[in-house]
Amino acid sequence: MNETTIKNEVATAISNSTIADKILDNFNKLVLQNQIKFPENYNVGNQLKLAYLNIIQKPDLKLCTANSIGQALTEMALQGLEIDHNQCYFIKFGNELKLFRSYFGDMAVALRTGLVKDIKAVVIHKDDEFEMDVINDEEVVTKHKTRFENKDKEIIGAYAVATLPDGNKRYCIMTKAEINKNWSKSKMKENSVQADFPQEMAKRTVIRRLVKTLFNSANTKDNYVSSVISSYNRTTEDEYDNSIVENTEETTVSNSLDEVLEEENTKELQ
Repeated sequence: MNETTIKNEVATAISNSTIADKILDNFNKLVLQNQIKFPENYNVGNQLKLAYLNIIQKPDLKLCTANSIGQALTEMALQGLEIDHNQCYFIKFGNELKLFRSYFGDMAVALRTGLVKDIKAVVIHKDDEFEMDVINDEEVVTKHKTRFENKDKEIIGAYAVATLPDGNKRYCIMTKAEINKNWSKSKMKENSVQADFPQEMAKRTVIRRLVKTLFNSANTKDNYVSSVISSYNRTTEDEYDNSIVENTEETTVSNSLDEVLEEENTKELQ
């Protein structure tokens, strides 16, 4: 997609000229640096339109600064995220809008970079038969057997596994205590969401840690992949920033996550 097409897509998608100009300015910089392209079959204009409509239909979100809205939409498009597939959502912190990914989004970004062929996450329940080992200085899952009745038992951990282009596998294995510690560092107060959707939140945590490890250890000379990794890291850091954010709308956070996770549950059952 060339620069003219990008401009037309943005202008068509977004009625607010200030926000559209901000996105175009961001895109122009990336085009000049040869750092922007979109995944095959990714309709940037359609996704920007859907995301913009999602924002302006929520009274608290549309009051965010034009600069932050433009930046959040830019990050969404750069990572190739599809809001209609619940790969991302928007959260208001103070008067700024931030982009957040569901675990569908984390998986989608990883796959689109070409750094992984497949990625998934599994929850470990009490009384599961689970074994792990360290092989070539890497933690690996060597056995995991469960039973139907274990699904309602206590979660004791989770792991994510990625299959790389060469067929090798990489794991991220976390105990429930490690997962809880990760949750405690989030600047979103998600206790109710974690209680309602513990399996999905645990999967989200291990997938995110694995993707971040793979991205930050990647040796890539592809400008596009590098720009996606930078965008991924920026938006991830927004979620785990330890600074105090004033006037955070907790109901916005909770409601948005509830909607996304309910949709994830539905998709997993299909």
